[in-house]
Amino acid sequence: MVDEVITTAFEAIGIPKMQTAVYLDLLKNKKSTAVQIAKRTGMHRTNVYDTLAKLKERNLVFLSYKEGKQAYAALTTDLILNQEKEKLEHLESAMNYINTTYVSGQTPKVYTLEGLSAVRSIMLELLEKKSTIWIYGLAENENMINTLNAKVMHAFQIERTKKMVNLKMLFYKAPAGEKSLLGKLKFTEARLLPKTQQSKSSQITQIVCGDSVYITLWIDPIHTIVIENDLIAKEYLDFYSLLWDYSKKI
Repeated sequence: MVDEVITTAFEAIGIPKMQTAVYLDLLKNKKSTAVQIAKRTGMHRTNVYDTLAKLKERNLVFLSYKEGKQAYAALTTDLILNQEKEKLEHLESAMNYINTTYVSGQTPKVYTLEGLSAVRSIMLELLEKKSTIWIYGLAENENMINTLNAKVMHAFQIERTKKMVNLKMLFYKAPAGEKSLLGKLKFTEARLLPKTQQSKSSQITQIVCGDSVYITLWIDPIHTIVIENDLIAKEYLDFYSLLWDYSKKI
């Protein structure tokens, strides 16, 4: 019964039953030849030699000589514990790296939404984050401005003002006829990207707020890629902040 418990424990750390059987036999009977081990365990001699070689690779047995013949002896079980502790330390290091890289041990959550209604829903949900909303890549032929002007977005502007949520917009191209509107919106700033970053036309808008990034593709049908991850969002914000400093105020 005790041997079965040990066998199960050893299997859990990657030591097969046959290796465990030979190792336990050596612990009980001390230094032995392969022939002696084969007789006691009932294993074929070839299998015993193969098993001893694997145990030797694990540093669980060592080879010596007994009366001029090759003999094997089991090493202390402390070696097993030390090996597993080392593995655990490596695992902990890997987990710490994952936690640092992916934030709280979570890989980025990525999914896709379809339609203009999804964009409007996203804008309303952003208010719950109570963080500055960055919108990058607005151009004349894009629909984002129309989305913001739509009646359904009136509630967004009211709630955003109540919650004093800042809105920062980086335009690819000066928005014709929108300067007066932007001037009336509270907690709103807009800037025009440097000429080197400007685009005559664009089919992409990027929104970053809190720990999430939203990339809207203004094609038919409209699709929005959502990435929920602190680290990725921060990288986007660092890039936007850099562009912001070099952009012209509208």
